[in-house]
Amino acid sequence: MYDLSKFQRMMVCLDLTEMDKGLIQYASMIARVFEINSVYFLHVAESLELPAEIQEKYPDLVAPLDETLEHEINAKVQENFVCPEGCDVQIKVATGKVTEEVLKMAKVKVIDLMILGRKHHRSNAGLNSSKIAKSSPSSVIYVPENPKLELNKILIPIDYSEHSQMAFEIGMGIQQQTGAMLMSNHIYRVPTGYHKSGKNYEEFAEIMLENTKKDSEKFFKKMELGDVKFEHTFALDDDPHPADKIYKTASEKGVDMIILGSKGRTSAAAFLIGSVAEKLVYESGDIPLFLVKKGKENLSLLEALFRL
Repeated sequence: MYDLSKFQRMMVCLDLTEMDKGLIQYASMIARVFEINSVYFLHVAESLELPAEIQEKYPDLVAPLDETLEHEINAKVQENFVCPEGCDVQIKVATGKVTEEVLKMAKVKVIDLMILGRKHHRSNAGLNSSKIAKSSPSSVIYVPENPKLELNKILIPIDYSEHSQMAFEIGMGIQQQTGAMLMSNHIYRVPTGYHKSGKNYEEFAEIMLENTKKDSEKFFKKMELGDVKFEHTFALDDDPHPADKIYKTASEKGVDMIILGSKGRTSAAAFLIGSVAEKLVYESGDIPLFLVKKGKENLSLLEALFRL
């Protein structure tokens, strides 16, 4: 089973808006469930300099801006984050382009799990969620505005790959910690040219369903399920994109989180995400999306030393 203790270091990206409160509270829940060791609260500002004319006119107006921002963030964290026993909390303020600084901090601090806010119908202050999803080896949880602070139902899309197995095993670990109901789902489709078989669409859909049920049995037999309780369902892909079907299923079932294993096409491209994951980053805006990566499984010696 994939051990949740592999998630040791978590980074929470704040933008000093009203959304931060819910994001910090959600991070508090995740830190408790995953028994996180270290949490970094990061804010990236375009500049920490006051306009020259303001500095000249009011030289004693404020403390250095980075200290002011750290104080503001600390107040929010103190109010909304319940720190697990033994967990170290640090507040970081950086300057520059948001996405670049987030990726840089994730690398420097050897982050295992990143938490990003996802706002409805507007940009996230220069944060490029897709680029972070593609470029960072860290797993990422995308959290909507006003998130539910509990995990009762979790949906795990399954395509019978090793990445799906990793995502399901993480779901198993979360179930052990929270008692959440696990729901896995496989989306199957009728191949183009099915009519050449002499079968109509419905008949060939039934053939594909029976085939994927056999694949499902093989997939779950590979894992040590023990007393894990889960519901596995199948869905015929009748939407324009598999991500649309996943989101529709998640919405209908009222899940609190979608866990999706990202796909590295080669070992050299181990941090890439597939088209389904990339579309879900944008589409599932009101459901937390946990994009799981394998990027931290083979730490270099230097990275391992950073953990000491």
